[in-house]
Amino acid sequence: MYKKYFVYSLLQVSWGVSAILMVFAITPNVIALSLPAWSVPVYLLLSSAIVFGVYGRDKALSKKGAERISERLLLIVSASSLHLATLQIMSVLRHKTIKLSFLLKLLTLQLLQVIAFVYVLISYLM
Repeated sequence: MYKKYFVYSLLQVSWGVSAILMVFAITPNVIALSLPAWSVPVYLLLSSAIVFGVYGRDKALSKKGAERISERLLLIVSASSLHLATLQIMSVLRHKTIKLSFLLKLLTLQLLQVIAFVYVLISYLM
């Protein structure tokens, strides 16, 4: 039980670090690629809506006892949205918040994202 809370706390910390690093890692690249300023928020809103839809659908399927969406797909969808809305959506839907193995996989993906953002930021600064 304590492991779950520890992993969930680590997820929240890695989410915060990732969000901060994302601003500093993505902003210079958006400027360098001459992308419109509105493209990043639109992408994040659309991807968050997709994450909400997929997690909501899986929650509905679990309540019905029907065949569910695979954890792999849930993790891929979460990673493609840069994990920004995943924890909040999981909390709102009360879905996959207890399963320790899923939380560990999500934490691993978020830590990889943090490493990628640090790498992008360091390569930009050099």
